[in-house]
Amino acid sequence: MAYLESLAPLGVKRAVLTGLDGLVIEALGRGTPSAEVLAAELASLARHMAPLAEALGGEVRRFTMATEGLEVLALKVGNYLLGAVLERGMDRKAVGQELSRIALKLENL
Repeated sequence: MAYLESLAPLGVKRAVLTGLDGLVIEALGRGTPSAEVLAAELASLARHMAPLAEALGGEVRRFTMATEGLEVLALKVGNYLLGAVLERGMDRKAVGQELSRIALKLENL
């Protein structure tokens, strides 16, 4: 089943579905970063943020990162991570909502 297709009409430059090991399960888009780099780095960030989240009494569920021109939205669902790269100024809310819809599909596996 293709999970990430619904992100394409929203203008997402790159999206990945990965396990916590950072290996790509599904990818969408082109350009930099490569799907492999994005997946590996998102998994690494989630792992490194886990101790802080635990100290705050929870677990990492969602995080964002922004540079001058791009933003990364990431969502952790069970043993999976969803990540989307979009240009700054795009509709982050719509992309975030679609990532949440995809996460619901993953939870029901």
